[in-house]
Amino acid sequence: MSRTRPLLLAVLCAAACLLGGVAGRAEPGPLPPFTLRGVALEGKSLSFAPRGQLERPAVIRVDGLVANPLGRYYLYYSAHNHAGIGLAYADSLDGPWREHPDNPLIRDVAIPDVLWIEESGRLHLWAHGDNSRTDLWTSSDGVRFRRQGTSIRADAVNTRNATYTRAYDHPLQRFGSRYVMLYSGWSERRGLRAIWLATSTDGSTWTQLPTPLVESAEGETRNIYDPALLRVGGRAFVVYQDQSAHRGGAIRYVEVDPELHPIGGGGRRFVLLEPDPGQPLQGRFRGTTFHQDGDRIVLLSGAASRPGIIVYATADLTTVAPPPRAGDPP
Repeated sequence: MSRTRPLLLAVLCAAACLLGGVAGRAEPGPLPPFTLRGVALEGKSLSFAPRGQLERPAVIRVDGLVANPLGRYYLYYSAHNHAGIGLAYADSLDGPWREHPDNPLIRDVAIPDVLWIEESGRLHLWAHGDNSRTDLWTSSDGVRFRRQGTSIRADAVNTRNATYTRAYDHPLQRFGSRYVMLYSGWSERRGLRAIWLATSTDGSTWTQLPTPLVESAEGETRNIYDPALLRVGGRAFVVYQDQSAHRGGAIRYVEVDPELHPIGGGGRRFVLLEPDPGQPLQGRFRGTTFHQDGDRIVLLSGAASRPGIIVYATADLTTVAPPPRAGDPP
């Protein structure tokens, strides 16, 4: 069982107080500031944490979806270098998170993503072993998974990889689709990593768009990746990490319209969280996901490196500004 460590939590709280109570020097934007709350998982408290490298949380509320759930929330995580997918569970997004005794649930893959698909009545979990593709597993209980095949491929869009997916139930009228998948792909020809889009009507068969959804803007690194879609207050945002640190860095975002077009041409960029360079964050976030919990937004993210940890932060949902009116400046 993993519980928030008093020492680590004290360090986190001290850093937040030095920054005015907010985790990171966030540029003012439409999203509210997030306050770092603590460490959700750390490798030394887990039996499955090869080399202590926890990466990329994927969290889903499972009560009402699976029979006899172990907890209200399931958190899937991985270790880098494709060691496998582990599971922790809790009744609250604040934890404590308990490790499943049969970890790893899936071997030789990394970077999980999970979504409930109504058409199949199952949890769909995506992960990759070979970086050139992302594969799909399904499960009726969230513990026993069966591989179904490949969902997206790098060669479909002429990139070196097709990984770090996040899938959502988000219909797009322009494609007649119900589900979207955001993912990362490195273009050898252009020398940059961008965020790409795939669409699906059933959550199993995917169509990849031939051009990136979001590219880096002026002043950003040429590597932006590990995207997430945050929908709140009638607005939508594509959130991603830059590469201001080792395979990760600050959390940034761009607002998009309901059809996922960046608002204002290429879209104005904002910094959501800029990690403190000291312990325990080590200047690095990687693999962010969001969940609405009452009047707050809960952010969970990988952080630090060697070892990696999973941290969480919260923001006040009621402070999100309403969508701009037609004719308002972006």
